[in-house]
Amino acid sequence: MKKITFIIFFLITSFSFSQNLNASKAHSKTTVEEYNYMTRGYKIQISSGLDMKSGYSFDNLGTIIKGNYSFNFQILKRNELKEMAGILIIANSKVSGKTYYLALPFNNDILLSHFESDINRWDESMTTAFVQAMSELTSKMIFNCQLFTEN
Repeated sequence: MKKITFIIFFLITSFSFSQNLNASKAHSKTTVEEYNYMTRGYKIQISSGLDMKSGYSFDNLGTIIKGNYSFNFQILKRNELKEMAGILIIANSKVSGKTYYLALPFNNDILLSHFESDINRWDESMTTAFVQAMSELTSKMIFNCQLFTEN
């Protein structure tokens, strides 16, 4: 069941994010450096009070709470090119007390497999909450981008 839910999640996510916020830049690819910044560097930056990575900024998509879990979604943007580099997901579990820093990469299958591996380490209740949060976010983004129009 976990694998099926995960596949559905990726189909929905791939569609919405590839069509979304900046369609002309949908072919940009998340680099290893950007992925590492989102999964490791951002946490160090915040805990040490350091400045934002030069040349980048975040657009906050919001936080979604599902039961004992919260998920904050932020788009990492390349300032000069005005394009998206990936999505930082800060997941917090009240059950374990842990905070996880994940990166949803764009157009990079190798990094996407790392993202999948990170999620597969979670227990089923956190994974389920994550899929629910992603579904809610996807639905809001599709509505906000007006991909579908009324007849």
